[in-house]
Amino acid sequence: MMELWQHYKNSIFLCHQRLATHLSFAIVSAQNPAGVNAPAVYNRLLDKQLQAQLQQTGLAYRSVIGSAPDRSFEERSWMVLCDKVQAIALGRLFTQNAIFWVDKNELYLVPVLMQQPEEHLGGFANRLVLLPA
Repeated sequence: MMELWQHYKNSIFLCHQRLATHLSFAIVSAQNPAGVNAPAVYNRLLDKQLQAQLQQTGLAYRSVIGSAPDRSFEERSWMVLCDKVQAIALGRLFTQNAIFWVDKNELYLVPVLMQQPEEHLGGFANRLVLLPA
């Protein structure tokens, strides 16, 4: 589990648009529940279920990909305009070990199922990779 936590701490985020730095939002995925690699078809189903949940709650959201720095692992995720309590609840609903929280451009790794302390990971902008449109 510590190895997984370390991988989460190294994550970068691939996105098609720059975000306002004054916002607070969560980055949540439904894929690979409890950190176990799931088949692609199951991950797509989970992702669609999370997107449907976001639409149902009326929260604003945008697509983002959580990635290993070398892009050897990528996981479809969502940037969600909500508070941290809502974000943790979403993570729990989709059996996630952790979520990311961005508060005014500061990135935090927040445990959901894992027994770890929350960790500040530095500036979010430093980990954001803008993809061509």
